[in-house]
Amino acid sequence: MNEKRVNDLRANAKKMRAWMRIPLILAVLFVLCLAAVAQENTADSWYQEGLKLMGNDNYRDALIAFDKAIEIDPENASIWMGKGDVLVRMGDYNESLKIYENALEMAEKTTQDNPHDARGWLVKGELFIRIFKNDEAINAYSRATELNPKYAEAWYQKGAALNLKAGELPEQESAKTYEEAFTALNKAIELDPGYGKAWNDKGYTLLSLARFNGKNFNRYNESLEAFDRAIELISAEDSRQFSALAWEGKALAFVGMSNMLNDMDRKDEARERYEEALTACDRVIELDPDFTGQEARLLKAGILSELGRYNESLVAYDGAISSVPADLVLLTATFMADKSSVLVKMGEYEEALTTINAALKIDPTNPIAWKNKGEALNYTGRYEEAVSAYDKAVELSPELGLLKASSWQGKGDALKASGRQVEAAAAFARAKELGYKA
Repeated sequence: MNEKRVNDLRANAKKMRAWMRIPLILAVLFVLCLAAVAQENTADSWYQEGLKLMGNDNYRDALIAFDKAIEIDPENASIWMGKGDVLVRMGDYNESLKIYENALEMAEKTTQDNPHDARGWLVKGELFIRIFKNDEAINAYSRATELNPKYAEAWYQKGAALNLKAGELPEQESAKTYEEAFTALNKAIELDPGYGKAWNDKGYTLLSLARFNGKNFNRYNESLEAFDRAIELISAEDSRQFSALAWEGKALAFVGMSNMLNDMDRKDEARERYEEALTACDRVIELDPDFTGQEARLLKAGILSELGRYNESLVAYDGAISSVPADLVLLTATFMADKSSVLVKMGEYEEALTTINAALKIDPTNPIAWKNKGEALNYTGRYEEAVSAYDKAVELSPELGLLKASSWQGKGDALKASGRQVEAAAAFARAKELGYKA
């Protein structure tokens, strides 16, 4: 099995997984559930039951249901894909990739035997997404919508795939691709106004579009409307994960609005939006504590820091760190690096350095940790060490973005403090070139 693809699947787990937390009593309840399903012992009934159980985090039971469906219809690519999704959520990445590749062969055969089967092209697209072939997925979804222009699910999946693609593109191309995603999702909603997942993805697309052409307050308001509609339509009982994602979207929208209001010096309104974001984060954690809830804890900690509630922020970071599953240890390093920024704000520089060094021991390639280390060293007057730390941050951070820009700015500060004025000026110029604003 290709190790890179296994690692990609692990790194992209947010898109497709949550974590096991099945009380013993569910095993008893599932026996009753099996009896009910057995009354309609078809592959589709077992498949639908598997989807329902998976949506509510009952992964072992979902696996049983998908296996029952496979016994009845072993050549059904959709059922195999469902089983692969459960295994991803359970952390079995190698086996899930084998299953996806096997299912894709089945889907390929379906579209070869019946090239006008829109459903076959949809399934093929979904499987391409799972093995990280985004362009192939978009092409498959486009073919499905050509064959059936009223296929809401295909329009939704195309929009979701375009969103994924946009996130990997340079900013100018990214904006255009997000607009294409927005168009596809609107088409899905036009065809099916009650399509909760499409409303949810529309909300996230609007959040992304709000970043372009200057921050767009209207886009944030539109995203909140989309998330509210998604929450109405996606019952928490039907899918706690999707409900949690919608609430997380609301939290991100409130944070975006807060940042804009702060830029306009409307501090009181910004604080109100931050408080609303905190409420949304708490709802996410309540709905899906083991996966989306991890991100919400991190977001909550950052908001508390922005509000100057540093001790509460540290508690939230500690909660986020302790909730990270053992096989996502790199995430622990990121959370620890973020925690160190609060310690720096509090003036606890040595404790910050201890936290950063622990993060770097886990992940020596974490650019946030190196940037924060440079900042803490600057404050303690260890300028040469700070320059070295900032150099690592510059080396490891993405080519475009504020992290690299702020790392150059920090390096400039350290160089200036150590009397290296010419080098400092060059570092400041590079930071400005990359978009740094004081």
